[in-house]
Amino acid sequence: MEEPKKSVIEVISKTIANEVEDENFSPSLADMQADSSCSDEINRAYVEEIKAYQANPTSPCNKATALKLLKRFARMEFHDFWITPVREYFPAVSEGTMKLCERVYPHDEAIRYAKELILTLSVKELAKDFLYGVAHNAPEYRTALACYYYVKNLPEHEFKKCWVGQSPGKNGQMIDRYNETACEVCGYNYSVSKEAKMQFYWANTEMGKFYFDGIMNRSYLNTAIIFLEEYKRLNRPVHSVGDYEHFMRIVDAIESTPDNMTSGKLRRELKKSGLLSMTLDEIAVFIDMLGYLDILHPEDSHGMLYTHTQTKDMLHPLSAWGNAEHPVNRWTGKNGIDYDSISMLFDGIYD
Repeated sequence: MEEPKKSVIEVISKTIANEVEDENFSPSLADMQADSSCSDEINRAYVEEIKAYQANPTSPCNKATALKLLKRFARMEFHDFWITPVREYFPAVSEGTMKLCERVYPHDEAIRYAKELILTLSVKELAKDFLYGVAHNAPEYRTALACYYYVKNLPEHEFKKCWVGQSPGKNGQMIDRYNETACEVCGYNYSVSKEAKMQFYWANTEMGKFYFDGIMNRSYLNTAIIFLEEYKRLNRPVHSVGDYEHFMRIVDAIESTPDNMTSGKLRRELKKSGLLSMTLDEIAVFIDMLGYLDILHPEDSHGMLYTHTQTKDMLHPLSAWGNAEHPVNRWTGKNGIDYDSISMLFDGIYD
């Protein structure tokens, strides 16, 4: 009797059980799924979709529809995306908000390109856009300022494979684990997934973060590049000094919190203040951004406004503290506000 065909999810579960040697180190679900025995069949179908699209491109939709399609993608469970066609997203691909894949450069070329990219931007406009994004809850305008300083302070360096930790091997000895295609200094990963459909997944996962979360992972040059490129496509908003005044009211609210305030508690305080029309999760991301911009940080840890910090310098115990990103994960009310950073970022931008 012929054995019934296993579902994609059943194949993935078996793959994970067979291929992961220890529970302390395992690839993401997305990577495991792409390595499943179904992936060849799925990617063949995807490649045919792409060929048909490239031969006869779908007409672009307007920006509002593109964002609706991106939101639908962002809310979809990965296993659902993996086994369904992507043609419904092609109008947003034609419009430009969604991408077929991430453009990946060799490591040294990526650094040169990023440095050239920020020369095309006005730091005053970036600062005004950040304040506008805070005042009007427009996440896509809040990330580029931190990306700019990340690239500006990125040192010249050669590729060094990224150490990601240790885990016990088969005989119990500790084994160093490396990401062979990611750089320890800048986090830049020069390898796109070998799975064509995974390239679509990762590129548009980043687009979802840009438009709906306003979050920049401080460790990765890939993210800074793709966010700055997308930022340049945005319509210019109408700025006002009121955006800065609104931001400073938020700063005053933070300043008034007790010395034992933590970043986790702060998001609830800011929610109660009524100054931010954001969800708690969005406020948490906003607080992370204040850390990146060196507005909130402990004395011995800094964000990216003045200097570059390697991923390895943010590992335990610096990163294993609270539910926020480094350095604001270690901030308390006692550390207060870094007004020098606020001055550096925003003085004179409306002149």
